Amino acid sequence: MDNPSRKAGPDYDPEGDRRRIDELDARLKAARGTAEKPSPGNRTSQRQTNVAYRVLVDMIAGLLVGGFLGYWLDRWWGSKPFMLVAMTILGFAGGMSNAWRAIKSYAKDAERGEEK
Repeated sequence: MDNPSRKAGPDYDPEGDRRRIDELDARLKAARGTAEKPSPGNRTSQRQTNVAYRVLVDMIAGLLVGGFLGYWLDRWWGSKPFMLVAMTILGFAGGMSNAWRAIKSYAKDAERGEEK
């Protein structure tokens, strides 16, 4: 046993450990103090993220609702791929319309300088 544990034996110094931890903590605080901290919350960035998620949800919901409705109409009327394709295109157009409205609303608020 050439390298015994620090806690083993009569030479164990808990105050020395505490002193080293305090010195390390002081050095870490000094190093952290020199770096710039990013701003914790930016309302504009949060609003942009919310609008982006809304656009994504509108697009996906439009495609899913249009596709489901087209599939259901195809099964009901027996017109296999036609209604599925037509309703998926209409769902995409509806999703685009909702997304465009959300983007226009955000642009209008940003132009006025309002943050919600």
